[in-house]
Amino acid sequence: MGRLSTLLQSLIMVGFLVSCSGTAREITKGSALGPPVIGEDGTRSDGNDFGQIYTVTSIVEATDDIPEWSDADLPFTAGRNNWNIETQNKQWPFKFTYTYPSNNYKLNEAHIVIVTQRDNSDTEAIFVDGVLTGRPPGGNVSTTSTKVSHRHYVCVGACAAAVTPSSPSNTYFMDWALTHYKVATKNSFDLNIADLLTPTTLKPTDVVSDGVVRVVTGDDAAVFNNYNSYYNKPLLVMEGFTVSRSPLTCTTSPDYRFVNTYVHNDGNSIGENTFSSGVVAPVTSWNNAMTGFRAVEFYYDPRLPRVPVTSLSLGKADIAIQVKRAAAGASAIIVNGIGVAESGFDDSLATSAIESWELSSSAVNYWTSFVADIPNDNTTQSRTLNLISLLGETKVKELLAQGKLNISIAGGLATVSGAAATSTRTYGVQVAGPELILEGHYNTQVCEIPNDPTSPLSDSGGAVGSCDLDATSPAASSIQVASITSTSATVQWLTNEPADSQVGYGISSTSTLTALDSTLNSFHSVQITGLQPYKYYQFAVRTKDGCGNQTISATRTFRTLR
Repeated sequence: MGRLSTLLQSLIMVGFLVSCSGTAREITKGSALGPPVIGEDGTRSDGNDFGQIYTVTSIVEATDDIPEWSDADLPFTAGRNNWNIETQNKQWPFKFTYTYPSNNYKLNEAHIVIVTQRDNSDTEAIFVDGVLTGRPPGGNVSTTSTKVSHRHYVCVGACAAAVTPSSPSNTYFMDWALTHYKVATKNSFDLNIADLLTPTTLKPTDVVSDGVVRVVTGDDAAVFNNYNSYYNKPLLVMEGFTVSRSPLTCTTSPDYRFVNTYVHNDGNSIGENTFSSGVVAPVTSWNNAMTGFRAVEFYYDPRLPRVPVTSLSLGKADIAIQVKRAAAGASAIIVNGIGVAESGFDDSLATSAIESWELSSSAVNYWTSFVADIPNDNTTQSRTLNLISLLGETKVKELLAQGKLNISIAGGLATVSGAAATSTRTYGVQVAGPELILEGHYNTQVCEIPNDPTSPLSDSGGAVGSCDLDATSPAASSIQVASITSTSATVQWLTNEPADSQVGYGISSTSTLTALDSTLNSFHSVQITGLQPYKYYQFAVRTKDGCGNQTISATRTFRTLR
């Protein structure tokens, strides 16, 4: 215990030469952890202090080209291009260089964000530090480049020469675009590096920890840094953790922009319809005349920049939609459980998925005006629904931060264009329907990572001493939940001595246990999977030292995303 405290007291601040944000998570409540007592500020009753776990997000801007590589080194056979040159059957190399923290840092996720697009050929591919994936034309792949160590792409057409990609293939680069972004439209592709490395044994840390990441997009995936006033260069976004006894020193980063057009999915993401009957998908509503009450449900899967919503400004949050209005019947719209209705709308079939009705005059008047502009003659109308005008920027950001954006349109306006069921979406078959257009900018905090070569984040483990005199349970602190999705969450905490890791969790109790990680560490990170979307979960950490002394924390809660 004294060892950790002494070392933490010797922290020296050094610069992490990229922009990053530090957000202090909830610290231990302490009262249920056993002696010594830990106060709300993380200070122990015996004067020692473990510090807190901080989430830090770093953003690195790329530089154009990889000048140290010859054309023969590049992964594709076609000519090399600089950013903003939009052409076909070529390649666009670029790289990130930065200083990676030498200690007291644990990487959680790393993403590459690039403005690019997929065209109707669906044959784009991407190279990331030796791993080539995607669906390139076979003849466009270099068979001689020594920089390609892993080939897990699908050749469109015959594979070139004797180079046949390894099995299994990885088409994540195009699959993600297929299910999220509008075809032939420039978007801010947000790509998880872990997904790009599958199925190799490489981890994101293997790629980013040397301070340089080389990327090449190929075929028709041109890279832009000045599209539509979009001055962002490609970005490497790394989310990680550090430990400090004092708040991190941070300054505000430059602004970064994003522009995305998302395609819709049928149904909802929470497994519960907004109305108890008459719920259909867009394509069904468009092909069937309305008889009685009807609601059209669809949702989006937007990936917002990985910064707190308070650091995010929305310039546009529109739904571009084709609708028909029946001759009679008031209408309502429900966005992530918040309903706005015209006067006279019958909500008797509403379910608990509608959490509240927005009654402010600004929301009701905007929705009433939007509906009134559509004639009562069941003709096709193209409209743009401004979500910011409907609910306000702050509320829209809160709703987007829930991970999914569920939309339901009910009543007389419940005929929404959808060209086909989204379950049939595949390469070369584009699914038209209501689109979500998001534009905005964001910044983060430029923070310094405390230099601590013996930080508990080193995961070096610890030896078990004599248990004859050790009857004291480990003290757990800085318990937090990170990386919450609709189906998973990661629980983290610190202990004052090496201990094992396990979490009890559940909707009504903490009786379900994760697999026991018997490795003895002072920094603990346990991922819980298989959760239900948009549910409150209870959890308690269970951590035991090498002598069998166990601490079970007080019960806490988190909510999964939609």
